[in-house]
Amino acid sequence: MFNRLRKKSLQLIVLTLILLFGLNFYLAQKYTIMAPGIAVDLKEIVTVENGSKDKGSFFLTTVSSHTLNLPLLIYAAIDPNVEIKPKEQVIPPGWDLKQYMDYMKKWMQESQKIAEVVALKKAGYDPQILGDGAQVVEIMPDSPAKGKLMPGDIIKKVDNEQVNIAEEVVNKVASRGIGNMVELEFERENKTMTVTLPTIESKTEPGRSIIGIYITTLNWKPILPLKIEINTGEIGGPSAGSMFVMEILNQLTPEDLTKGRKIAGTGTISIDEQIGEIGGVEQKVVAAVRAGAEIFFVPEKNAEAAMKAAERFDMEVVSVKTLDDILNYLEKL
Repeated sequence: MFNRLRKKSLQLIVLTLILLFGLNFYLAQKYTIMAPGIAVDLKEIVTVENGSKDKGSFFLTTVSSHTLNLPLLIYAAIDPNVEIKPKEQVIPPGWDLKQYMDYMKKWMQESQKIAEVVALKKAGYDPQILGDGAQVVEIMPDSPAKGKLMPGDIIKKVDNEQVNIAEEVVNKVASRGIGNMVELEFERENKTMTVTLPTIESKTEPGRSIIGIYITTLNWKPILPLKIEINTGEIGGPSAGSMFVMEILNQLTPEDLTKGRKIAGTGTISIDEQIGEIGGVEQKVVAAVRAGAEIFFVPEKNAEAAMKAAERFDMEVVSVKTLDDILNYLEKL
């Protein structure tokens, strides 16, 4: 009798372990966890030639992303600041987290270069940012470009307008309505080709037009009058662009743009000074609060979610569309 009970208990334990391992594997394959990351004081990682560093601070904010597992599932159930998302909403299908992070690091580098050009222009200099077009890295499974574009193709024109960098392609496509047609001229094996594709809606940024491709700028050729060093380590993605601009400008201008305050923010920056929407804004709000930020600048399209996330905190959320919106707000402090 005792042996039978012992055997059944052992079988139950083994079955439970198998189920737990199976559940853990399923979670890892299907879901990603998004938690508040860190807020980095940009004067600690940005240095502008002949610039000065002031008492106040501009912070970039991050999201911490991990493959979901059982311990993290418990963590997400307890912490209201943590969000679980289907993996395909965060990472391109067929990619692992390392591939995605490597791609995000490339976009971080591009974001930095664009921020340097924008800031230097705003400060009265004449910088240039050149490239040989946008190179296709990957095609999304549901992309209208599937079977028409290939990794390695180099996009040279969008609707007959020349593009030198990936950011220009992204912005031109985003400016078209969802479902509208867009013509791309591209090079493949030294041959010039064209393709016309309908835009689709982004799964991660509802309302935004995309064509479902991942691209990077081919052969950066930045020409800058001043040396600017930015060391972001393992941080990736383009969403710190607006804050990079502010830190560079702050080091180049005689007065302290922060007025001695701790100011955080998020948002991409384009060559024409437009601030674009980002992901994970709720988690970035929490990262800013934890750093002691008094003000948080957020792209207009993310403002509603950011304000809702900040309701329980003592921090002002400011919606912005352009770089001048930030500068005008700070001038009035």
